[in-house]
Amino acid sequence: MPDVLTHLKADVCVIGAGMVGLAHAIEARRRGFRVVVLERDSAAVGASVRNFGHLFFASQPDGPALSLALRSRERWLEVAGAAGLTLIPAGTLIVARAEDELAVLAAAAAAEPARRARLLTPIEAGRLAPLPIDGLSGALHSPLDLRVDPRTAVARLAHWLDRDPEVTLCWSTTLGAVSSGVVEGWTTDGARTRVQVTAPRVIVCPGPDYRTLAPELAAGLEPLTRCRLQMLRVGAPAGRRYAPALATGLSLIRYPAFADRPETAALRARLEAERPELIERGIHLLVTQLPDGDLIVGDSHTYADTLTAFGEETIDVLLLAEAARLLGVERLSVRERWLGVYPSVAAGSGGAGAPFRVTAPLGGVRVVENVAGIGMTLAMGFAAEVLNGVEAGG
Repeated sequence: MPDVLTHLKADVCVIGAGMVGLAHAIEARRRGFRVVVLERDSAAVGASVRNFGHLFFASQPDGPALSLALRSRERWLEVAGAAGLTLIPAGTLIVARAEDELAVLAAAAAAEPARRARLLTPIEAGRLAPLPIDGLSGALHSPLDLRVDPRTAVARLAHWLDRDPEVTLCWSTTLGAVSSGVVEGWTTDGARTRVQVTAPRVIVCPGPDYRTLAPELAAGLEPLTRCRLQMLRVGAPAGRRYAPALATGLSLIRYPAFADRPETAALRARLEAERPELIERGIHLLVTQLPDGDLIVGDSHTYADTLTAFGEETIDVLLLAEAARLLGVERLSVRERWLGVYPSVAAGSGGAGAPFRVTAPLGGVRVVENVAGIGMTLAMGFAAEVLNGVEAGG
């Protein structure tokens, strides 16, 4: 039986219907472009649904990065209403248990008024979330941060786009050849359909599958590796509700708004000396609550070109111990465990720092990689920069 050919025309063709790809499709529609999206799976199943659902705008450093984060926040507020998404505007609560942690939080709060972060006393922190406050030195609350349900947010965005007559979503469609102005693929749902899209602008968002790109698309990408996360879903102690996302001093040595400050050097040295088992596994603690009340707990960071399929129980034990300490309980009941994977800049490549990597391998074509694991936070704003570049530079 011969293949059936489906030919589509668009102003923008997006490859990948994860968060980064959908952000580009949404930005293209804001500009009045007709959009075709190709996605190899029948639904989003990658990093876009395996995260905390936390939009951590305050994690970005002062200057252009924070401005990008705030633009992304504006886009989320616009899109959420149109797509019927619930955004929880409760912010992030980072607790400090030592004076060096409080010093970092104080520096971040004082540095950039646009972040709107403020220091809290332990009592004030306890009013925001039902946490034990004995032993706390203080806390930081960043109210601009938002939260969505990570299990449903990307699906809702895709469904909203799919209702737009100027958008065509092609699920179960694998990318084939890409040239300037033409994208080819084929369906993998048994229909044996070849798909050809004619579009002057092509945005390729491969996520951790960058190694499957054809050589002409992979050209120019900085050396990348992959990062594996371990995460868990646990029952909330006594059914408690936690409005803000919760974090501890461990996050201060990871997120650039805090990690890049001179005050963080002393904190990092202490944690490396006192808690080497956490540092070696790249563990920081973030806790967010799902709509049904369960908590997402994570995460760890393991880097390799080829990642094992097996989680490490030691990492889960460490994560659960840190979460139980934060929440003031002896143990937590685990409902689910999973691994997440995202692309990252390879160590020693000299490209660390920027959260995205963008290449222009062909005229009108951009390959976009989020290499910092915060695509949910920044992609909505960054998509505008990518499309500006395509329109300006071809």
